[in-house]
Amino acid sequence: MNLEYSLATFCYGERYYRQSNRLIESFDFLEIKPDIFIVTDSPESIVKRDFVKTKHINDYNSKYTKYIKDNYYMFDFSVKRFSLLFAFESGYDKVILTDTDIVANPTLFNHVTIDKTFYENCITGQVTYNFNEHGETLGKRFSYYEKKYNVCFDRSLLTEMVEDCIQFISINNGNKINFINVWDKLIEIKDKDNLLNVPAGNIDEMCFSGLLNNIQNKNSSQSSVNTLLAKHEKWY
Repeated sequence: MNLEYSLATFCYGERYYRQSNRLIESFDFLEIKPDIFIVTDSPESIVKRDFVKTKHINDYNSKYTKYIKDNYYMFDFSVKRFSLLFAFESGYDKVILTDTDIVANPTLFNHVTIDKTFYENCITGQVTYNFNEHGETLGKRFSYYEKKYNVCFDRSLLTEMVEDCIQFISINNGNKINFINVWDKLIEIKDKDNLLNVPAGNIDEMCFSGLLNNIQNKNSSQSSVNTLLAKHEKWY
């Protein structure tokens, strides 16, 4: 049985290799396991499983091999787009894009529930933010990108901007690569124009690229919650 969805994650630095291995091992309870795609600077540090696919970040962009280890606030989380691209290139339209410090919840994680959490041509998650309520921090880069692209999106489309720790991404309208390409261009703008990395992550970029490609953001908590559990290490 081949599943229609996969997971994608990323890890750079020793503590994160360990977290990725913990993530992989948390799926051992499943008879049928989803493919897990990992882009990293050290594929040899990842445990070997038939369902685990690894690729070196140099295959995509070598600049991400230069980072400040153990400095959360200086790490460029835009590198996660290459993990999503890895899954897309492998034929998947449905991908759980996640930080690597999560584990599968054995009491709730099952394929039927996960399938219901993907909405067609949407980015979904159980934690979302309303641009109209958090615009002073969340959405600053989003607004900047609107000016750069000379567009203005309906603010009613920004009431459920999905937190980018755990996202369920379903893109089957032929726009998978377009979505990644726009995300790439937004990171170029962010770097060139020295935009603040507040909040850390890619919420603004993914939401903007999604809307530009007719991909919506939606809250999926009515379909599933806590199928994946974040196990943060508060070292920062």
